[in-house]
Amino acid sequence: MSFAILFADELRGFLKSRVMLVLWIGMPAVAVLIHALQPDLQGQLPLAVFSTMLVSGIGSTVAAVMLSVGMIHERARGVYALFLVRPVPRRSIPLAKLAAVVACVTAAAALTVAVGWGYDVLAGRPTGADTLAAIGTSAATGISTIAITSAAGLLIGILAPSVLVGVILVIYGTNGVSALGWIPVMLKLEPAWAFSLAIAAVLASVLLAASLAAFERKQF
Repeated sequence: MSFAILFADELRGFLKSRVMLVLWIGMPAVAVLIHALQPDLQGQLPLAVFSTMLVSGIGSTVAAVMLSVGMIHERARGVYALFLVRPVPRRSIPLAKLAAVVACVTAAAALTVAVGWGYDVLAGRPTGADTLAAIGTSAATGISTIAITSAAGLLIGILAPSVLVGVILVIYGTNGVSALGWIPVMLKLEPAWAFSLAIAAVLASVLLAASLAAFERKQF
């Protein structure tokens, strides 16, 4: 069984889940609602830019929770023991789940930003070069946050003894780690998007390597 087959199976499962349906509908709706209820935001920050900032927080947390809870549930049900009696490379299992979750959450984030952009166009708000630059920086930071928290959520899902412990670690642990992706923006380093992506690449790679090593040694 190849990685592609496992990825397609995980992707179908996530696409059919109510969580993703709520995420794809709810995240754009929440972005529009919060922006509409904040008069100061409407005058200073286009919805498209605000959307990229919002999804980096919501999307990354959802991705980490989905990964950690999914891994813990499947471990408890003995799902992986069935996979491992077949000629399946161990690392393909967590990698497929990680790739599927990141793909689904990224698609939801992209939809949210697209809705924000369309709303700005219809409302006659500025959508020029400055707005595109701000969206690009925020999007890079959002991608960085999702990558870091997803890798951390995967590690938590492999190691956590229960769903409750896993969720607590995701909420209070991954948010602190993912905040590192915002350091270039807060310090006004240029180009901020490149520094954010570089930090994410290093942290996510380290967390992913730790996750794969832990999964290789795990007894199912």
